[in-house]
Amino acid sequence: MNILGTPLGWIMSFIYDIVHNYGWALIIFIVLTRIAQFPLGVKQQKSTARMAYVQPKLKALQKQYAKNKERLNEETMKLYEQEGVSPTAGCLPMIITFLLLFGIIDVIYNPLVHILHIDSNLISQAIELLGDSAGGAPQLTIINIIHSGGELAAQFKDIFGASSYMEIQNFNMNFCGLNLGTIPQSVWGFTIIIPILSFATQIISTLITMKIQSVNGQQMQGAMKWTMLLMPLLSLWFAFTLPVGVGLYWTVSNVLMIIQTLLLAKMYPPEKVAKMKDKNAEKNREKLRKKREKMEAYTQQMNERNKAAVQKAEKPRLSAEESARQKDEAKRRLAEARKRMAEKYGDEYKED
Repeated sequence: MNILGTPLGWIMSFIYDIVHNYGWALIIFIVLTRIAQFPLGVKQQKSTARMAYVQPKLKALQKQYAKNKERLNEETMKLYEQEGVSPTAGCLPMIITFLLLFGIIDVIYNPLVHILHIDSNLISQAIELLGDSAGGAPQLTIINIIHSGGELAAQFKDIFGASSYMEIQNFNMNFCGLNLGTIPQSVWGFTIIIPILSFATQIISTLITMKIQSVNGQQMQGAMKWTMLLMPLLSLWFAFTLPVGVGLYWTVSNVLMIIQTLLLAKMYPPEKVAKMKDKNAEKNREKLRKKREKMEAYTQQMNERNKAAVQKAEKPRLSAEESARQKDEAKRRLAEARKRMAEKYGDEYKED
């Protein structure tokens, strides 16, 4: 948990130093992480849209190979590969969301370490002073006691020193009248609004996702469907049993997820993604055709160069053969002329 909490804590600390309010720092952090994850959301939506587009083909395969599961799996994977579909594309954003959630829980539970960067040895001494009253979130308990004042707060001042004590005293965890360090199940009151909002926004997000997939001809199956249905209950349990800051994180994340889901569904419906895929395929075919033409032209050019080089190499050899032939012809003619002269003057002719 601390592995995730440390880098997120530095980011949260940087934002807090600017806004000086833990609630707003948390919201800004959520917005920034959502913006960073937006490209993954686009990729997920495109994959989901392509999946919806291939549903008729997938159903045809299921009907064709209903009695041959092994062949069905093979043909299904071939179809996914041909259409550029990844059935697990939606898993990565969900995994990242959960990792960020666990990191944020660590940051919210331990703000003295992650936000104020107070010496861990001093924090350990303060927790020992709390004893059994430390509870499940001792650093939050320390902050609440220092904010409340009293005899125990004075002892904390002796442990932390005046400077660190003042930092803790000025640490602002209040947001819209809510103390983000309290746990709703232990302090009933206005804090219950956060678990309710967390539950409601998660239900809305789940219903919107299922509705969009249903319109696109997709139906969630098995574990994925049950996971989506259990998420609202899980968020309700988290928001009740963990500090209010965690519930605020979950609620704001759900609202941003709803906006992102509706926006991406509008930007990348199945029909548009299919057209984009066909257009890209046509571009790829055109690129391949031009590349093939260039390769053919290059090959023809190289063949012509090689042919010219061979002819150039053979030309001296042919010239030498022609010269030898001409020389032999000259010798033959000279011999014939000498022979005729010898016959004319009655001399004896001898060949060389």
